[in-house]
Amino acid sequence: MKVLIINAHSSKNKGDAAIIISMIQSIRKFNADATITIASRYPMDDDLYLSYGCNVVEQITRFPDKKHSKLKRLALIIRDLMDARKFVSQGKIPETRQAEAFNAYQSADIIVSCGGGFIYSHSPIIEASLIMHLAQIFFAKKLNKKVITYAQSIGPFHSGFSKYVTRKVLNEVDVITVREELSQLFLRNIGVHNTKMVGDSAFVIETDHIKIDQLLDLDKSRPNVGVTVRQWTFPNQVEPEKKYKQYIQAVVDSIEFLVHEKQATVYLVPQVTGPTPIEDDRIGSQHVWNLLSQETKKQVRLLTTDYSPIELKAIYSNFDMFVGTRMHSNIFSLSSHVPTVAISYEPKTTGIMKMLGLSQYVCEINSITSSELVEKCDLAWKQLSSYRSELEAIIPEIKVKAEEPARIIRQLTASSKNEVMVS
Repeated sequence: MKVLIINAHSSKNKGDAAIIISMIQSIRKFNADATITIASRYPMDDDLYLSYGCNVVEQITRFPDKKHSKLKRLALIIRDLMDARKFVSQGKIPETRQAEAFNAYQSADIIVSCGGGFIYSHSPIIEASLIMHLAQIFFAKKLNKKVITYAQSIGPFHSGFSKYVTRKVLNEVDVITVREELSQLFLRNIGVHNTKMVGDSAFVIETDHIKIDQLLDLDKSRPNVGVTVRQWTFPNQVEPEKKYKQYIQAVVDSIEFLVHEKQATVYLVPQVTGPTPIEDDRIGSQHVWNLLSQETKKQVRLLTTDYSPIELKAIYSNFDMFVGTRMHSNIFSLSSHVPTVAISYEPKTTGIMKMLGLSQYVCEINSITSSELVEKCDLAWKQLSSYRSELEAIIPEIKVKAEEPARIIRQLTASSKNEVMVS
C-alpha cells in the first residue's frame, strides 16, 4: 500500500516532526505493508524522515519565499496552481519540477493531509498559505484518490471567502479527523460535517530507547520545571510589540516565582529551531533570560541544543512540572504524565486542554498577565500529585484515540480494493 502524506512543514519544528513520526509509527502499526512518501515544504531539511524508511519529495503547490515581492509571490503561486491543474487534467509533469512529487500523487493508494494546525486564515480575504495547503488536498481529490485529514486543528477563518474555499475543498474529503472540539465547531459553522474527533498523533510517539543522562544533567536535588516560549507576532492584535513584552514578562515573573518560592531549577527548552529565525525558540528564550535577575539565573538552564522530537519528549518526561507555549511541548509533557500549564496562542491549545479537562491550567497569550501565569503555576504546583494521577487515568484513552486515523486508513484502503474487485 502506497501512502502519500501531504502538507508537511519542516522537521525543524519538533511538533510538526513529532506528528509525522508518530503518523509513520501508527500507520505502519495498522498497515504493515505501507510504503510512505512525505511531501514537504522544506524537503532539503527533512532527511530525518529518511531514517524512518520514508521518501521525501517537494509539494506540488509550493510556498514562495517571502523575500520575493508580493507580486512575484502571487505569480509563483498562480504558476504552481496552473501546473498542478495541467497535471491533473492532462497527466503532464512540468519540465521545471521534480517528477517524483507528481508521481507520488499519481501512484498513491491513499493521500493523507498530515496532522497539525495549518488550515486557518487570519486575513480579511484569504491567506496564500491556506490556498496552497487546500490546493494539495483539492488536487488529490481531482485525481480520484481516497483522502483523509489526520488529527488536525482547523480554523478560525476571518473572512467569508476563506470559509467558502475551505468548505468547498473539505466537503470532498473522504474522512476529516480533528483533534479537538473547537475545530469540529468551526467546521460545522462553515458547513462541513463529515468530521470525527480523535487525539493528536504526537500523544503516541515512542521514546523508550532514549537515556536522559546522555541529553541533560538534571539537578536531582531540586524540583525541575521545563519552559518553552516562542516569538509570537500577535496577528490581528493592537500593539503587538507591547503584547509580546507583556507575555515575555509573564514568563520571567513565573520563573522567578518557581525558583524562589518553590526552589525549582528551570530549563528553557527550544522546541522549535527553524526553519526561519522568527520560528527559532532559542531567540525567545534569550529574551526571557535577559530579563531574569542574576540570582535567578543561577537556577535556570538556557538550553540551545537542537534536540530531536523523541529527545525532547524524553527530556520533558523527567520534569516535575511544565510551562509550555509550544503546543506540542505541552503534548509531550502531558503524554508523559507531567503536570502542565499551557500558554495558548491558537485555539488548538485551548481545545486540547479542554478535551483533557484541564482548562483551569490555560492562559490565553493575547491577554496574559504575570499575576495570572504565576497563579496558574501555583495552582498546578499545589496539585502536582492529583494532577499527575489525573493524567495517568486519561492519557491511555487519548492514545487510543490518537491511533484512530491509522485504523481509518486501513479501512479506506480496504474499501478501495473491494471497489476495484467489484468493478
